[in-house]
Amino acid sequence: MIRTAKKMKQRTSYLPISIGWVVKIAATAVGFYLWGWDFAWVVLGLVFGWRILKGIASCLVSLICLVGFFWFLFTHIF
Repeated sequence: MIRTAKKMKQRTSYLPISIGWVVKIAATAVGFYLWGWDFAWVVLGLVFGWRILKGIASCLVSLICLVGFFWFLFTHIF
């Protein structure tokens, strides 16, 4: 009996929806109210293009680091 009581997890909240979902729904409603369908298209574009955007950002950061590294080498060696 004690062993089964330890294995049971107690729920911290009995709400049917979490606060994070409420914030997401409210932000979506406010964005749609302010910008209309343009907001919906931007959100859909970000959702579907997130991996591509992350890849492009990673590439740009790497390029900036390489340029900075070579600039540092050239200015301190020559």
